[in-house]
This record gives sequence, structure tokens and C-alpha cells, in this order.
Amino acid sequence: MNKYLAFDIGGTSIKYGVVNEEGKIIEHSKTDTEAHLGGRSIIEKVITTAYELLQQHQNICGIAISSAGQIDIKTGTVIGTSGTIPQYKGVEIKKLIEEELKLPVEVRNDVDCAALCEKWLGGHHTKNFITLTIGTGIGGAIIINHELYSGHSFSAGEWGHMIVEGEQFEKVASITGLIEMVTKEKGEHHWNGKEIFERYDSGDLIVQKAVRKFFKHLGIGIANLLYIFNPEKVVIGGGITSRKEKFLQELREAVKKYTAPNIYKNTEIILARHANYSGMLGAVYNFMQRQR
Repeated sequence: MNKYLAFDIGGTSIKYGVVNEEGKIIEHSKTDTEAHLGGRSIIEKVITTAYELLQQHQNICGIAISSAGQIDIKTGTVIGTSGTIPQYKGVEIKKLIEEELKLPVEVRNDVDCAALCEKWLGGHHTKNFITLTIGTGIGGAIIINHELYSGHSFSAGEWGHMIVEGEQFEKVASITGLIEMVTKEKGEHHWNGKEIFERYDSGDLIVQKAVRKFFKHLGIGIANLLYIFNPEKVVIGGGITSRKEKFLQELREAVKKYTAPNIYKNTEIILARHANYSGMLGAVYNFMQRQR
């Protein structure tokens, strides 16, 4: 059975491992991205890790990469970034790794890969859906008639940059945005999403006010997407999904407030099934599809 090396490059960590053609993860681990060292340093780390994996595993058919940023899927080059990884724009990921390792490489945006993973292994039984990942920022991807729509310049789904109530969507509806709201009201502290929601659940009035505002912005943003795409499903991923059904119920209520009944009742909002390793798995699916 064919096996692939898979990498998911994020601003904080790089997840990596070996995945077979059925989507089974044979081995996995992660390492710090050390983004401050710049884009070329990250690719050198990927190459070093790949060499180690290749010594341990036989019959590796190629290298599948999911990465933050806008990616030209034809050349495997980073063509746009949010600034999370310095000196990343212009890095020719595919070319650099192929030249070094002498194996075929395919690269795609991380949220696109998450959507491909859900399409491949999610068991959603739908041909039209959109995904949102809610974490440090907000990412998105679009599946139409079973195909991933990337847009004219590979930037479709960048709805973190939409404007919601005069602000960028991801500045007011991401975990980063929520932390900023709480910090403004409660003062400096090493806030994180987990602690904020614990305070929210325990009845902290100031935190509850910030979280309600967060859900309001999230509800408005997703309602806008429902009007644009009229998808069968909205698949939600990202760190916030660890809150599971509690988060899902709160989100559905927020979206319902800003969506016409006939649109809302015909759209299912669900959690991603493969949140932890969706980037790696989707990257392998992308590799197989493009190599064919």
C-alpha cells in the first residue's frame, strides 16, 4: 500500500508523520515551527525531518504538505501570508524539497487541506459545504459539487478579512480577537481561549459580555456566508471545537439570530471530524489527486 510523508506547517507548530493511501496515520509527531527564524528555516526543518522519516520507512511515494498562507498549487510557492511566518512569501516549497529529497511534492493551503480531509474522510455525504477554522485567525474553504474551489488566484475562502460591524472578521471573531476583548476589559494577563471559556461558564460577567460579543460577530459573519453560498453544511474546525457540543449549540443560536428561517433550517452547522490531523490528511488527499 502506498505511503506518504505528510507535513502541516502552522505558525506555532509543524505536525508531521506517515500516512497511507486510505488515510490511516501510521506515525505522527510535531515540532515547534520557530517561525521567527523565517520561511527558509522552516523548509530546512521539514527537509531534515523528512530525511529522518525516510530512513525509518520504506516505499514512500511522495511528500504532501499543508501550509499556512496563500499557496500557488501549481508551483507550490507561497504567494501571500498574514505575517505569522516572516520571510515566507515567495518561498518555493515544492521546488526546494523536490530538489533535495528527489521525491514528488504537492503543497496546498492548510484550510483547503482541512476541507479536503473532511470531504475524503468526514463521512458528511454532501457535495456542497464550506469550512471555517476558528483559532488564531479565521480561515475558510469551499467545496462545490465535490470539488475544492480555490478561486482565480488561490485565495477563495479568505473570509477572515471580511468586514463585520466595521472590523475585520477575524479581529472580532477569532480566539485572538476574543483574548483582546477580554484583555481590554479585565487587564493584562496570559489569557487563552480555554481559561476565558472557563470564566464564562463560571459566571464572570465581564468575560460573559466579551464572549457574547464574540458569538454575535461569529453569527453575523457565518450568516453572511450562508446568504452567499447557500451550502448544505458548514463544517467548523480549529481549537475552539474542543468545547464540542456546548460550543456548537451556542454558535447555532448566534447564527440563527441573523439568518432568514428558510436559509437557516436548510443548513446544518457541524464540527469537523478530523480536527487534530486534518491538515496532514487533506494534504495526502491533495497529493494523490494532483499526481493522478
